[in-house]
Amino acid sequence: MFSFMFGRSGRRAEASLQPQPLPPEADLGPALCSAADNLRKHLFEEILPLWSTVGLDHARGGYVEALPPVGAAKRGPRRVRVTARQVYSFCEAAQLGWNRAAAVACVRHGHRFLLTNSGPDGLLYNLLDEDNDVQESGYQLVDQAFLLLAYARAYHLLGDEDIALRARRLHQVIVGQFSHGDDGYRDGSNQPFPLRSTPHMHLLEAALSWIALSPDTIWTKLAEDMVALLKSRLLDPETALVFSAFDPQWRPLKEGRMHRFEPGLTFEWAWLMMRWEELTGGDTAGYPDRMVQAAERLGHDVERNVTVNAIWSNGAVSDAAARLWPQTERLKAWLALSDRHFGREAWTAEKRALEAAASVQAYVANHANGLWRDTMLNDGSFLPGEAPASSLYHIICAIGEFTRYARRRRESLPFLSFAEAEPA
Repeated sequence: MFSFMFGRSGRRAEASLQPQPLPPEADLGPALCSAADNLRKHLFEEILPLWSTVGLDHARGGYVEALPPVGAAKRGPRRVRVTARQVYSFCEAAQLGWNRAAAVACVRHGHRFLLTNSGPDGLLYNLLDEDNDVQESGYQLVDQAFLLLAYARAYHLLGDEDIALRARRLHQVIVGQFSHGDDGYRDGSNQPFPLRSTPHMHLLEAALSWIALSPDTIWTKLAEDMVALLKSRLLDPETALVFSAFDPQWRPLKEGRMHRFEPGLTFEWAWLMMRWEELTGGDTAGYPDRMVQAAERLGHDVERNVTVNAIWSNGAVSDAAARLWPQTERLKAWLALSDRHFGREAWTAEKRALEAAASVQAYVANHANGLWRDTMLNDGSFLPGEAPASSLYHIICAIGEFTRYARRRRESLPFLSFAEAEPA
């Protein structure tokens, strides 16, 4: 049976990132539930208590950019969208059953900061200096996408109609100021090019969050537009991987004679496509299956059990280091793929999800309490340094998806009572 080999400290053994071998065709349900419970327990008992207290910037508002293993957070420039991502994270924490009062306080703290650091038209600033003055003029599309996402989750938690109104106005401003003549949106107001796929992905994510809350058709159209953009512009038909950057005519940019792909980006797009299909009934035309399989085949390092940062279009590895966030996106994608299949295909997807859970666990639970390592190097060691606050968004989203999957999976495990299967 799969095991994370916890000791008394609750941390995974350092010896290996690999899960223990599974018997052929074993029922993976118990292993999945155990893995999900371990991650959720670590989230509730170590990660959230730290980032809801030490992770707040009480002096300047909002949230810190990063936390070091020892000492206080450094005073320096901050990206405003980090607070938008933390607002999302604490909304998700409340959804998962963490201390609701604490989560609401964290969300309100972040929401005030976002309102203070938005322009007259509602667009979110990008970067503040150490004195909280705007360091860069102009606006970036990715910041607005995360503000829309934060608004959606905060509206769901707080029920404040003003938030919904702000989101609709922000959508109008994005359409008016960022629209590209052919398709999609420009990257920024001052530096519109290159065009990038990542901001569009997060616009889709925000639209899906609003679709679940609001009957307003602007969100359905936004999601449909982003899915259509993926199919027509962003996805490489040969590799089934997602291009990262494009010229003003939506031609994928090359480095030398090759394209460079981030497998984690493809995993994340595939997961969102599956969510879109589930929420709207739209036709994904089999793209998610192809995308997940391609990202796994070309971007996964079996020896280290990690998804690498980048690969070339000829299949060679471009960046063999492995950041934390692609591991979380791999976990989410395989869980969602398992929901779409039966039999052997579902079993294989669950096995891949368990492997991804093992790697996520190694990043988040082998460090100082509540922190995580961000980057694994080629030799399997971790790059020392601060834990970036922006990673909490990836961590809690993956743990949330894993927790919900495990709850559904328990229905097929009659020998586990709810009390036995559900962590305190």
